Amino acid sequence: MRLMSGAAATFAVGALAFSATPAQATSASTIVGLPGGNKISINAWHCGAYSSACDWKASTKMSGSNPAKAKWIQNRAELEAHGVSVSIKISKNPEATLTMKSSSLGEVRWKNTNANISDTYGQMRPNWSTVYVSTRSCGSAQVTSSINVSEKCAYAGAA
Repeated sequence: MRLMSGAAATFAVGALAFSATPAQATSASTIVGLPGGNKISINAWHCGAYSSACDWKASTKMSGSNPAKAKWIQNRAELEAHGVSVSIKISKNPEATLTMKSSSLGEVRWKNTNANISDTYGQMRPNWSTVYVSTRSCGSAQVTSSINVSEKCAYAGAA
């Protein structure tokens, strides 16, 4: 019987632990109650582990039937790579707009009219020096002429 060296045993145990651990998503939500009983939820989600790309999703959704649809509802997602000398490439759904605020921070925005949801999604591709990524999802809406929801956010990422 041949024994492994200490380094090989450590590597084998580490590889087993890593492969046995499911990739957990990182997510957050903020819920706002509205007059009449409706609610608006702002949601942020991205992959928990990645090698070269990380899927992300952000949404602002109104639930309830008083009214069933908002005049407009908007989601604004901030996608960021964190660390020293980091950069990020971002893809997004076709109806949304992407504005790069810096080499490590992008903003994706979509305003939907006569609807109950505005959702954005895509992929982040951070560079090799990135320590972690984050998604901040911010939502706002004009529900009726008298019910306006100012921007509220949910943050998914390291604190």
